[in-house]
Parts: sequence; C-alpha cells; structure tokens
Amino acid sequence: MTTHTTTSATGSTELPLTLDEVTPAWLSGALGTAFAGVRVGAVTRQGERAGTSTSATFVLDYEDDGGHADLPRSVYIKGGFDEVMRRRVWVALIQEARFFAELAPDVPINIPRSYFSGVDEAVGQGVVILEDMAPRGVEFGHITRDRGPDTVARVIELQARLHARFWNSPRLDAYADWGQPQRVFLRYLLREKSWDDVLTRAYGDRILDIFPDRDFALRALERCWELDDALPRTLLHGDPHSGNQFFEADGAPGFNDWQCTFPGAPGHDHAEMLVSSLSVEERRAHERDLIAHYREVLVAEGVADAPSLDELFLSYRQNQAHNMVQSVFNPYDMQTQEVTDTSAGRTLAAAADLDLIGALAL
Repeated sequence: MTTHTTTSATGSTELPLTLDEVTPAWLSGALGTAFAGVRVGAVTRQGERAGTSTSATFVLDYEDDGGHADLPRSVYIKGGFDEVMRRRVWVALIQEARFFAELAPDVPINIPRSYFSGVDEAVGQGVVILEDMAPRGVEFGHITRDRGPDTVARVIELQARLHARFWNSPRLDAYADWGQPQRVFLRYLLREKSWDDVLTRAYGDRILDIFPDRDFALRALERCWELDDALPRTLLHGDPHSGNQFFEADGAPGFNDWQCTFPGAPGHDHAEMLVSSLSVEERRAHERDLIAHYREVLVAEGVADAPSLDELFLSYRQNQAHNMVQSVFNPYDMQTQEVTDTSAGRTLAAAADLDLIGALAL
C-alpha cells in the first residue's frame, strides 16, 4: 500500500491515495484520533462518487469499540483518490481538510460532523472522514430540484449567520490566500482552447451576448475581483451552489463541500447560491427581497456596519462574473452535462437580467 505520513488535526497517521487503501487498519488509526482505542475489523464500501474529490460511504464493523457509545456505524470519506483529479484540485482538497480541522468548530451553521482530517502537502492529498448523514434522512440538493423562495430564504439565513460570525475578523488573515486557487482555476477555464470548445456548446452563442471575446471575459473577471477585494470580508463558503446544500428531514438546510472556502465579499456567495437554487422566473421575482432578508439577519446577528441593500445588491450583480466562468465554462468531466447546462442557462439569464457589464462599469 502506497501511503504518506501526515499530521492530522489530532495526531499523526498516513493518508491513502486510493479508495482501496481505506482499509480497516487505516480507519482504526484515523478514527482513533477521535475515539481512542477503537479498532475496525471490517468495512463495506458503497455509493462511490467522483467529482472534484472522490468519495464513498464506508459501513464499519468494529472489533473493539474502545468503550465509546457514540461510534459511527458508517462514515463518508472524501479525498483525492483519483490521481488525475488530485493533480488538478489538490489545493482544494487540502483546504477542506484544514477547514474542518481549524475553522469548522466555530462555524455557527449546520455542517457535517468531522471525525478526522488529514493533509499531505508533499503529494497534494487531503482526506476527511465525515459523518454519514443518510441514516437521518438528509436529502442533498440538486439543481434540477428547485426548492422555491421560502426554502432559499432559509439558506440565505445560513449565509448571514456564517458571514456575521467572521465579519471583518482578524482571524481571516491566516487564510488570506485561500481564494487564489479558485482564481487561478477560473483563469484556466478561460484559456483559448476552453473558450473555443465551450462556444460550440448548445448555449455558446449566448455567451457572446455577455462576453464578446475571451479578453473581455478575462477583464470582467479581474474587475469583479478588484471590486470584491475593496469590500468588507468574511468567511465565505465559496461554492454554495444547490448541489452543495443539504436538507434535514424537517427541511432545515445545511452546507457541505467546503473545498473552496475563503475570506471574501458576501456577493460571491449570494451570486452562486441564488442563481443555482431558483428557476430563472423565481430568481427574477425574489432576488432583491432575499438579499434584503440576508441583510436583516446579518444586522440581527450583530454586524453594525452592514452594507446597505443597494451595496449588497450591486455586489451580487458584479459577482455574476465569476458565475459566468465557473458555471458556463465548467468542464463536463467535473459535473454532468445536465447539471452544467442547467446552471449555465440560469447564469446566462442572470448576467443579462442584472446587466453584469454595466455593474462592472466595463
């Protein structure tokens, strides 16, 4: 078995590089950082998923429970278990592991519980062992299942509570560079070959109504970031599209997949969440009211210097620039074509409705 020594949040262990290397022995060591003395005897892997990271659910059979009454009977494990994808997104894998180790304990919203997080920077691997939320009836979001404005109001309340907790916090200085990998990746998506390929998609002609050429698209992206960097910062989820949301059996929402979290302007989170979570018609009818609701919760959570509604809404409009690249130019090997095309259609409509180019003053 090829593994590499790393330091986790709570101790030292080794990180597997494939799902086959997630063995009972490795799980015993990793879970032992949270549950001393535990020994896993056998595991059953199921529900493997591939995307930015590779993940699967592992059902556990314990040889020794270490005297712990709260041991999980199954866990959800994420990491860079595909070598090609790991080389592409290794920074995101490491940031998610660090998020769960360093920031998650202070996040005041519904997120998965973490049992282990490990980083190996030498090979670009990050692995997290999270709770398996399926046994409690959690439903995961999907862009083809619209939640409606009432549910999205509850989701934007989560954003407000998260943002309020970290609003202009000096603690964010330690994570100031976490937004750079996403920016590098979005610039990469606008490379000449990608631009030409995406223009051949079914919605390709609509792109040129917003971005007449590739150089203009790059200028819009850089302008968006310049404007964001001048605004108050907080801890963003960073990638809060509908597929990274989950809902408890009673409908209460939460956020999973924290690979892209970074300090930044709230409009970044609003743009992706609202456009991906609502149909075009619902978004047009409710977007400003939803951002007004966000501001109300932000103030109620103690942010005395909250931006005005007009300022928040302008930033939301400006941040359609990152949506235009992240959603419209998303590679088909990172999401299904159905998800990418649906997201792209909604984003193209939003960029036009909200006069993205006027908002950026380009």
